[in-house]
Amino acid sequence: MKFLKWLVFLLVIWCLTTVKVFAAEDPEALKAQIEALKRQMAEMQAQMQAQIEALQKKLEQVQAQGVAPRVVAKEARPVFSKKDTEWLLYGKIKTDFQYDTAKFNYYKDFLGAVANRVTNPDYKNDSTNFNPRDTRFGFWAAHKEGNWLVKGRFEIDFYGTNAGNNLIPRMRLAYASITNVSTKTSVLIGQDWIPIARLNPSTIDFGILSAAGNLWWRVPQLTVRQKAFDNFEFLVSLMKHRRTDTGSEDRMPWLLGRVAYTGGILGAGNMVAIGAGYRHASYGTNNSDNFDRYLVVGEWKFAFLDKKLIFKGEAWWGKGIGRNFLRYELDVARDGSAAEAYGGWADITWKFAPRWSATIGAGFDNPNNSDMPPVTEMSDRQFTKNTQYYANVWYQLTRPLKLGFEVIHVETERYDYTDTGNRFQFSMQYLF
Repeated sequence: MKFLKWLVFLLVIWCLTTVKVFAAEDPEALKAQIEALKRQMAEMQAQMQAQIEALQKKLEQVQAQGVAPRVVAKEARPVFSKKDTEWLLYGKIKTDFQYDTAKFNYYKDFLGAVANRVTNPDYKNDSTNFNPRDTRFGFWAAHKEGNWLVKGRFEIDFYGTNAGNNLIPRMRLAYASITNVSTKTSVLIGQDWIPIARLNPSTIDFGILSAAGNLWWRVPQLTVRQKAFDNFEFLVSLMKHRRTDTGSEDRMPWLLGRVAYTGGILGAGNMVAIGAGYRHASYGTNNSDNFDRYLVVGEWKFAFLDKKLIFKGEAWWGKGIGRNFLRYELDVARDGSAAEAYGGWADITWKFAPRWSATIGAGFDNPNNSDMPPVTEMSDRQFTKNTQYYANVWYQLTRPLKLGFEVIHVETERYDYTDTGNRFQFSMQYLF
């Protein structure tokens, strides 16, 4: 700033000196020179003032720590950048305080089914749980070059193996994707949410209706997406859990497809989709007695009242739907064939005040009874039907911090037995 002032001062001195030197020349010519110099000085001052204002604005941006998001961030959060690359740190700190009126095995910290009364005489035991494991940390990165946009994402939480309070981080997401912005074609490779049955219910509980109608998991995959006709997205994918036993002849991945329609005649933000999958495999054994597995799933999401009321859900039917969809021990029938099942969930969220929202919903998982083992042989993950009903409310205390309360009622059927339990949960969540 001082340098620019001195530069202007020197230019003025030079101009005055020049006028003095040529004072003996033609007065009219000198007047013309003086007017020309005045115009030049005015133009230079205007240019310097514009540069000063640009530098001042740049300084304010640097002091505010960050550059305006361009590619990665969906919200107005700081994006750190280096040459040609942007990346964004994000996460949440969440603690759940839970009171359970029954024993919920095998999932422990999040809900599944009520424990089998035959193998767990204490299945009605109540207990409390102070659980901080749904704390997460992750980052996005993006690089754009011509028509190509490359993204990467990595995320962890603390639902891995633990001993006492030594909670071990667990990799949730780890993938890279490349998109041609001209053709709207993208390829994703790595661990992401399953590519069909993409919606999740709005529960506060981490389990999001595990074993109660919601198909979900995060699985390594190779997924290709193509957007077309403004409102359609077509998807094909190969998906499979990583190998954990080299003695098991577990070969073929899930072959999945999905067609989604968003907006258009449905209205902005509304969506319907249908997905399907096939796999010929039998994991858990060391032989080649494989069998066909199928899955068909529908998804929907609709917003009403200026997006203050949201209705969404899924419905599915399949055979041999197992661990890749978080349905452990529910995929193989007692005769070794593919076990049949159907299920689904739906909920309604109402944003009834600027800081308040409420949700009610239900979900169920209903295996074919003839495929399930006798109750005396059932694990805590197995049942003939499992249903969850839930209601919750969130209060946004500040922009990043909110408080929630939820009640979940669980009904687990095992042939002639129907066992019930409730979870009352209070949560505090800080997003960053």
